[in-house]
Amino acid sequence: MLMQPVRHNCALFDGHPPVSPASQCLINLVHHNKYNVGSGEQFDDLVGLIEHFRLYPMIENSGDVLRLLQPVSGTRLRAHDIDQKVQEMREMEDFQKLDYNTGFDGEFQSLKMLDDRHIFTTNEGMKAENTTKNRYRNILPYDQTRVVLGRRDNKCESDYINASYVRTTRLSDSCSSVQSSNESLNSVKSLILKSDLKKVTPLVTKSLSDDALREVKKSLKLDKINGNICPDPVKEKMYIAAQGCLSNTKDDFWRMIWQEDIRVIAMITNEVENGKKKCERYWPMSGHEERYDNLIVRSISETHYEEYLVREIDVHNDKHCCRTIYQYQYTAWPDHGTPPDPDGLLAFIDDINRRMSEIAQEKNAPEQNVLCVHCSAGVGRTGTFIVLDMLIDKVKSSGFSCDIDVHSTVKLVRAQRSGMVQNKAQYRFIYFALQNYIENRNIKMKKQMHVSLAYYLINKKI
Repeated sequence: MLMQPVRHNCALFDGHPPVSPASQCLINLVHHNKYNVGSGEQFDDLVGLIEHFRLYPMIENSGDVLRLLQPVSGTRLRAHDIDQKVQEMREMEDFQKLDYNTGFDGEFQSLKMLDDRHIFTTNEGMKAENTTKNRYRNILPYDQTRVVLGRRDNKCESDYINASYVRTTRLSDSCSSVQSSNESLNSVKSLILKSDLKKVTPLVTKSLSDDALREVKKSLKLDKINGNICPDPVKEKMYIAAQGCLSNTKDDFWRMIWQEDIRVIAMITNEVENGKKKCERYWPMSGHEERYDNLIVRSISETHYEEYLVREIDVHNDKHCCRTIYQYQYTAWPDHGTPPDPDGLLAFIDDINRRMSEIAQEKNAPEQNVLCVHCSAGVGRTGTFIVLDMLIDKVKSSGFSCDIDVHSTVKLVRAQRSGMVQNKAQYRFIYFALQNYIENRNIKMKKQMHVSLAYYLINKKI
């Protein structure tokens, strides 16, 4: 049976994107899964095609030279369009069940092609003296983004720990594509042009005087431009993604926590899962204390919730300086899988961010808001958590009309630690959790608006 060619729109720019519409060409997916633009050359994948035309520009009949310099993102969407995006992705997969290059799976598969083009090194993690500090031989931090432990008092000690800095660089810039040190990160799955954006349905439809509406918006701290309630996310947040502790890395882990002045730890694993050790216990039992290198760690309290628990821990160094650290452990997320429902994880994330905001207001607040996140390997559940938290912060700070891009955000974190968001199920879960978050937040906002409006009408008698 002959297949109809699948066509993608590709935007091309001569230099930086102009204000006027870009030139477009059609990319055809023809027999034997080859791509072409009608010029004769055949390519096995979109990456190869795009890289070819980045080096060898197209020439129009008029003689104008068109070079593919900055692909237009087809994975970016407005936050309030998340329902439509998820529905379209599901329909695409249902229509082509045997084609794993469509929908969520297609987006995720393209990440693998981009990973193969990374130029980062993992030399430190491969050194003989450090191999015993890696839980998994194939999951190592990039040399360029690894956490380097400081050496103290000229001691002969290793500076290695399997942990990576993950920054939200340029994620807040909705007008720019997410950057990375590898230029080809921007060259895949960014070809399909979006449909026209929907208009946002206003939260208040009842006719009110300008003064009344202004008073309601003021009482709810609404953002005038986006029409959204915008509580500040944790400012200048940075992440450290780490593997779960081994018996011989617990001292190093606490060295890192103290060195980076980390006040909150998100642990997304159980100590043992399916009979396998996933993380060594690196904290004492409640009410007890243990010594890790030159730090005294004392467990003050332990509070249990339905899907997670919170431990309050005091840490003292040998100079009698004390810091309180909060460890949040999520217990309902299976290894290589996803939580059965996003509500519990969203509550977990919300609780962590509330705590970080409180800490940032304290007198002895850390200079940088660093959240340490670890599971077992420090890539699957850890990466999924970090990407979801980044995108939620984006919506919080910029409102429902902001641009979000799951695919580009996963690319961003993978450019800082290999393998972040480990499988298709976790990639899908990010979309579903975001959809749930935005839907619930919208409902909550409308309820708050109605309550505030009723209160205003009663008190102002209008």
